[in-house]
Amino acid sequence: MAGSDDDVRVDIDLGEAEREADRIRAWLIALRRRHDLARFEFTHHVRIVPAGPTYSHPILTLGTRFTETEDLLLSTYLHEQMHWYLWLLGGPDHDPVSPFFDELVRRYPQAPIWLPEGARSYEQTYMHLVVCWLEIEATAELIGRTRANRMADTTFGYRWIYRTVIADRDPLGALFTEHGLYPMRPAPELIAEEKARRRAELDAEDDAGASRRGARRKTSRAAPGSRPRRGRGRPPARGGKSGG
Repeated sequence: MAGSDDDVRVDIDLGEAEREADRIRAWLIALRRRHDLARFEFTHHVRIVPAGPTYSHPILTLGTRFTETEDLLLSTYLHEQMHWYLWLLGGPDHDPVSPFFDELVRRYPQAPIWLPEGARSYEQTYMHLVVCWLEIEATAELIGRTRANRMADTTFGYRWIYRTVIADRDPLGALFTEHGLYPMRPAPELIAEEKARRRAELDAEDDAGASRRGARRKTSRAAPGSRPRRGRGRPPARGGKSGG
């Protein structure tokens, strides 16, 4: 006979999850006090989801994996910030990696395109050659190259990618420098440019809306029975990269 719902008491205890979230938050605050992270923080909205995945978009989200030590948390945090760096460095119709994507494929035609050696897809694997290289450079500036490389050596995923960007640091750096990704532009500068772009986009939308309203008024005077169009034009959606 099936038991009734009153036979077993089921409690939900979120205490451990809260402690883990508090630990990550406290470590991140300590890291920001200890290091000058401002130039690498291309988004200022961060959330912590205990036992959840870690990814960059639409909100930089830190799970509890890859946060066992402060160095690992630092490199993980910077990895996700590098996704935001590339997003800000691009534009509504421009992916900053696309001009040399084929060159990466030419250099590494046998790149693994699955975890744990590669990333989650063909495109993500080659894009992470850029992200992981930038991550190590940023991390090395803060805690030294030996410790930064050690974090890359101990990661679960992207194993081939990390080995490759460490071994080919100089030729990849030359490629990224040629295409304007390195030296990295400071976060405050790119964020200011993004805000100015958005303001200009909104101003253009408002001007277009005012022009349409003026045209509708003129049309209404000429043809009283006509109906004005509804809705406002929207700017092209800016593409983003969800990343891990």
